[in-house]
Amino acid sequence: MPENIKRTYSEHFADESKYALSLSRSILAAERISKKYGGKHVLHEVSFDLKQGEIYGLVGQNGSGKTTLFRILTGLIHKHGGNVSVGLPGSSNCKVSAVINSPSLFLNMSAFQNMKTQAYLLGIGDGNIEQVLKTVGLSDCGKKAVRNYSLGMMQRLKLGMALLKNPDILILDEPANGLDPGGISELRELLIGLNRSYGVTILISSHILNELEKIVTTVGILHGGKIVKEVSTHDTHQDGKTLEEIYNQAI
Repeated sequence: MPENIKRTYSEHFADESKYALSLSRSILAAERISKKYGGKHVLHEVSFDLKQGEIYGLVGQNGSGKTTLFRILTGLIHKHGGNVSVGLPGSSNCKVSAVINSPSLFLNMSAFQNMKTQAYLLGIGDGNIEQVLKTVGLSDCGKKAVRNYSLGMMQRLKLGMALLKNPDILILDEPANGLDPGGISELRELLIGLNRSYGVTILISSHILNELEKIVTTVGILHGGKIVKEVSTHDTHQDGKTLEEIYNQAI
């Protein structure tokens, strides 16, 4: 992140009370969101609050509506009912970035060239590209074409493209899909760093429950077009239950 927009954990959450206050403030709220395809509800009155500073994990079976919900939250498709509000109360500037259905990469270009193209498409300056590449661990790739990258490196590049406009909220749809254990570990550390060091609020979906519970603060279980259970991972750890056990009981 460029120095002029860099946000540190200590600046935002100097003590536990301030951190708790942050997690009590909603930065994105979905109220009774509904969506139909062919007359059938894919989402039926889904409601949840994303708190500033948290990492919220959304889990559910294939076809449960996770991607549809994310696309509604980012304005990619319209909803048939409900409301979405973005930003803290009294704030008119809240930037949202997302990696949904994986943005296309120009495989014959380098990471820098891909980032520069993305900046152009977003209508923003490209002066922070080098810093963002450093943040996602791709600053040493030089002119290497993206087609020669590992899947994990490609995923980090996509994240970097989403970070170009310095988002307050980052929405990620199944970012660990297809990654090997090393790539998943790198992704985990990157997301934790973005959240704790830069104050980025993250909404993420994943099928890898044992990995998800290592990073999220809250989990919502989407089933039958509804959020059937929402739990704090702090509470699950105290109860000695795994996320997989809670998920299986909920559905």
